[in-house]
Formats: sequence, structure tokens, C-alpha cells
Amino acid sequence: MQRIKLTYIAVALLLLAACRKEYRDVPLIGAPLATVYPQHFNKHEAGNVSLTITNKNTGEQFKIVSDANGRVVVPDMISGNYIVEAFKMVSAEEALELTGVNIPFPVNATKLVTIKNGMAEEEIPVNGTNPQPLVFKEIYYTGSRTPANGTYFSDQFYEIYNNTDQIIYADSLCIANTGGNAGNVPTARTWGFKPDQDYVYLQNVWMIPGNGTEHPIQPGQSIIIAQDGINHKTDPLGNSNSPVNLGLGVADWESYVPRADNRDLDADVPNLEAIYLGSVGFDWLTGVFGPGMVIFKHKEVKNLPLVTEPGNTSTAQYMQLPVKYVYDAVDCLANPTAISFKRIPNALDAGFKSCSGSYVSESLRRKVARTENGRRILQDLNNSSIDFETVKPPLVRW
Repeated sequence: MQRIKLTYIAVALLLLAACRKEYRDVPLIGAPLATVYPQHFNKHEAGNVSLTITNKNTGEQFKIVSDANGRVVVPDMISGNYIVEAFKMVSAEEALELTGVNIPFPVNATKLVTIKNGMAEEEIPVNGTNPQPLVFKEIYYTGSRTPANGTYFSDQFYEIYNNTDQIIYADSLCIANTGGNAGNVPTARTWGFKPDQDYVYLQNVWMIPGNGTEHPIQPGQSIIIAQDGINHKTDPLGNSNSPVNLGLGVADWESYVPRADNRDLDADVPNLEAIYLGSVGFDWLTGVFGPGMVIFKHKEVKNLPLVTEPGNTSTAQYMQLPVKYVYDAVDCLANPTAISFKRIPNALDAGFKSCSGSYVSESLRRKVARTENGRRILQDLNNSSIDFETVKPPLVRW
């Protein structure tokens, strides 16, 4: 018996040694990458860009910086799929060279790259826009659970913040959501508009009414847009487990959907103006697995073109908005590996952010970059992966 045990041990050690040798023999690859600016910039090569490269399966990370010509070979990589995140803060001097405007701004990229032996140089196209005055401060889309463990989504809200030292008027500000799957089903169809990085495609669009100077937002202050403007904690039609009060005096606007059956009750909170509702039933429900959210201003918003999604047999139409009109956009996806389902162009949001699930009373909250004279300046690097954190519970005007 002792001899048999020793034989088993010897065989096990041989197998272990073979496994270790096999692991050691996995070929290591030098992955050639090139960081580049978009075509409308005055230079192609994007030099000195910081790269974070994450193995999608193991989570192992590598950090490296491209050279002055935007090129880099990442050493000692194994074959596989990697998420490449790029970031650079363009100086005022370089911004003048690139765009003709001497205002510093961030450029970003997030790209899924397959690294393999003999691969050609992979371009990482970085993009960005100048900072805008209004940004999303908090996005609560996940909804909550009722005492009976039912699902409740009517307490969704969006907080929009004046990130400047000047008064900004909310009149004619539009808030919208994109269509597209959030990645909760990995085999689902990805966003057909994704290759088009010059436009964002909107499923539902609402606007704050006003003559241009009716609704000032003071520096460091915000407005709240609710799906339903009630106190969700105490209202008989609400949910006692909801984390938020969005009633009169808290929410500034709500998305009321007029219907013949009065399914959406009109609360006391002022109503947004419906501009285009491509997919709304009795409520403006954005995806509880993760919506793409956009705020913008456009003088001819009602005349923007409507188009169908490439590769989709559905006749549903989406409003086509040029990227240059967008103030802020945030891509919310179902989980940290759902990069293939991005819907927001990289110039607006180079990354994405997720909560732990749906109906979990979690929200996305923008980080504070610094405080000046008592006014919080929120981080706005056009990359929600690093600009936002997932929090519970959501807070209104924290």
C-alpha cells in the first residue's frame, strides 16, 4: 500500500511539473499599439498617451505610455482579449495646434483588442471635446425593490449640475436616452450605430421649456429631473422601500406622458416638454440594466433627422444628433465586461460605468475633482469609468 501511495505521489508531481512547464512555455508577445487623433484634428499622431491594458479574463493590468509619435510596443503579453483604456490631458498649447482653440481638454479611448502572435499594429483612436458647463452629477436608473420583493422603477432621477463659476440657464436644455442593449445578455445584438462616432442616436428626447432666461442654475447648484415627481417613500402609489423623495420642492421637472387612459398621473412637479418619444409606454423608463444618457442644446431640435438602426429589421427610428451639440453623455452598461455594448461615441464618453444589478437602489455619482471657494468642481474627463463611482443609496442634491 505504501508503494502504491508513493507511486501516486510521483505521478502527481510529474503532472504538476508538466503543467508548470506548459505554463512557462506560453509564448510572450510584444503588442504594437499606436495612439491617434481623429481626422478632424490637425495632427494624426497622439503622443504621450497613458494606456491601461486589462486582460479581460484574468483582470491582470499593464500600464504604459506611448512615445512622442504615439507608438508603443507592450512587452511580455500573452494571447487573449484585452480592454485598452487611453487617457491624455491635452495642454492649451497643443489644443491650439490641434483644434485652433487654446483651451485644455481631455482625450480618451476604450477599445477591445485581441492580442496575438504576429499581430499588426493596432490603432487606439483617442477623442475628446472641450469641457461643457452642465454635467450629470448623479444618475439613478436601477430602481428599487418593494416590501413584497416586487420591482419598482418609477423613482428614477437625473441630477444635472452647473460645473462653472457663472450662471447657466436650463431653458431649452434637452435630456435623452439612447437605445441599444446594455449587455445584461452577452449574446444580444450590439448597437448598430456604434461605428458612427460623429453622431449620437436618441430614442427619447425631452426638453426644459423656457424663454432663455427663466430657469437659472447658479454656480455649484443643480436641477433634478424625475421620471415621476412624487415622494416615492410616502405616496400611496409609491414604494415605501424607495430611497428617494422626488416630490414638489425636490424635483424641478418630471417626464409626464399624456395618455387617453391617464395611466401616467400628472404630479405637481412641472412637466418637461416631450420632443420625440420613440419608445415610451405609460412612463419614461430608461433601462434598469443601464441606459445611455445625454444632455444637449440644439436650436432646431424638433427638425433633427430620424433614422433606423443599421443591421436591425425594426422600423423604430432614432433622432440623429451631431456630437458637437452635446453637453454631457454617460454610458451605463450592465457589468464591467460589457464593453462591446457601448452606445455613446468615445469623444463624449470613452468609458462606461455599471451598478451591481437592477432594482438594487444604486446610482452612479460623479466624483469631486476639487473645491474652490466652497464650490465643488466635479471631475469631467469624458470617461465615466473614472469620472463616476457606484453608490448606495442615491442622494438628491448631496
